[in-house]
Amino acid sequence: MMAGNGWAASQVGYCSNVHPTRDLAGLRACIESHFQQVRSLRGLDEQDSGLWISALAAAQLQQKSARMDFLKLLQRSGLRLTSLNGFPYGQFHEGAVKAEVYQPSWADQKRLAYSLNLAWILAQALPPDCHQGVISSVPLGYAATWNPILQERAEYHLRQLTASLARLHRETGKKIVFCLEMEPDCVLENTDQAIAFFQAVQATDPHHDHLALCFDVCHQAVMFEDCYQSLNTLRQAGVPVGKIQLSNALICRLPADVERRRHVLATLGDFAETTYLHQVKARDSQDRLSAWADLPIALDACANNPRPHPELRIHFHIPLFSEQLLLPELSGSQVALAQTFDFLADHGDFRPVLEVETYSWGVLPASLRPTTEQAQLQGIAAELHWVEAQLHQRQLLQYPAQEAYANAR
Repeated sequence: MMAGNGWAASQVGYCSNVHPTRDLAGLRACIESHFQQVRSLRGLDEQDSGLWISALAAAQLQQKSARMDFLKLLQRSGLRLTSLNGFPYGQFHEGAVKAEVYQPSWADQKRLAYSLNLAWILAQALPPDCHQGVISSVPLGYAATWNPILQERAEYHLRQLTASLARLHRETGKKIVFCLEMEPDCVLENTDQAIAFFQAVQATDPHHDHLALCFDVCHQAVMFEDCYQSLNTLRQAGVPVGKIQLSNALICRLPADVERRRHVLATLGDFAETTYLHQVKARDSQDRLSAWADLPIALDACANNPRPHPELRIHFHIPLFSEQLLLPELSGSQVALAQTFDFLADHGDFRPVLEVETYSWGVLPASLRPTTEQAQLQGIAAELHWVEAQLHQRQLLQYPAQEAYANAR
């Protein structure tokens, strides 16, 4: 967590899982080109970042010479590595990723080995003035394929993880915290489930302070959670939140008129792409949730239902600044983002890592998709500027001393 009364612009980074980086060579290229360009577009000399390091790249970085070269690259590039994304294990951009993104789950030894590799890398890479780093990870696994045996294995591996992280902390003085990221249709998808899990962990694991939550705003908006209330409930229950991923869900409001509804559903179909899983939730008048595993399934259900739900919430990370897309009925979940920023403003002692995580630029509908790599990087920079504006509105954006003095004049 960050110290002080807010965040400097350089402390607000973005997750690099938006860039394809299959191996160490790809990761280095991402830093040398994409990261540095975004930093330059923001006018910053250095910037915190939550890199996504694949399992292959993480294994390659266990070699001392490769790791030393990597650390030099970080310093040369102005990249302060304070956070990692340890959610996707392998390829994340080629072919149909879909539910494979949850594999291996925490019931698999491979997830533990990958996570320990990441922890060692981050402990080595943390800036000298930073004594804690966070790594986001899968919320145990995918609920549709989960069972009590897998749950038991996952808990065993997490206990091995925290014991190893406690030993790493003793040996290096650097504390690494793994943040399980709630996600729709996963074992941990809502606040109540997270509280139950963490209270059980806190009661049984002596090293539980190395586990926390990653709060993804898009995910909780899809679950129809009020993000302010969710964060407040987690706080009251003593569940730590180490990272907040700033992301924007897609909301579709279905009109009563049959012809207009057909047109809206057809336009929404432009978001039904083949790479990622886009879970859909809806809520009825009795506050009950309906769920579809992916957007095409939801579209079929709504097309064949004469009385569809009035609102669909879709797990599709659209750009943070997007308020309306293609039609008036399609919008972003910026209310959820505002709730999150308001909670930060009201709780001065709560300073998680903040990261923008819009990984789906490349699969947006053609009319919304950046046509060049440079345009995508400009879009990422625009998202980060948007976050700065939200923090500034709530007096949460710190300025360098000389800039603050100039403003005071």
